[in-house]
Amino acid sequence: MKPVILIIALLALSACATDQREPHCAVLIGGGEYCLQPTTAISPFELTQKVDASLRGRRETLIVELEADADGIRFAGLTPFGHKLLQIGYDNRAATATLLPDSRLSPSLLIALLQLALWPADAVRTGLQTPLTLEESAGQRRIIFRDEATLTIDYQGDSPHRRMHLTLPAAGIELDIENLPVIEP
Repeated sequence: MKPVILIIALLALSACATDQREPHCAVLIGGGEYCLQPTTAISPFELTQKVDASLRGRRETLIVELEADADGIRFAGLTPFGHKLLQIGYDNRAATATLLPDSRLSPSLLIALLQLALWPADAVRTGLQTPLTLEESAGQRRIIFRDEATLTIDYQGDSPHRRMHLTLPAAGIELDIENLPVIEP
């Protein structure tokens, strides 16, 4: 498999879960639905992250550029050499893709994963649809669907969300995410 295409294949595993009732909601891998929350729930930020994805021992790397402000979220995924693979936006009403390597990939699901990992717990709880629940403890967040963790996020580092390890057991996906330092011009 070509480099980074594996990452897209990992997320495409969610293709069967893209039957959505609302354009701003996403069916999560492993069950349940999360409705995207407005970006007014957070302070504006910009991040560049390195994402190491693993599926059954195979690893690939993606560089993510992420911006969130009162107008919404803008997300781009690039190869380590800078080739843009995907570009997604959320305007606080609907998630859309201007570049998507596979039409089965849900822009709402990608934005949902970002929000589940980065948004404040109260905003995440507002977006979780019954029977999903959020369990949070020091250094960990778990999304629970019918007594099973569908997503586990372990946080590491001295600054908020500097390093994260996401596990999506139903898909066999693990993501190691590290914020990269901002390089001033």
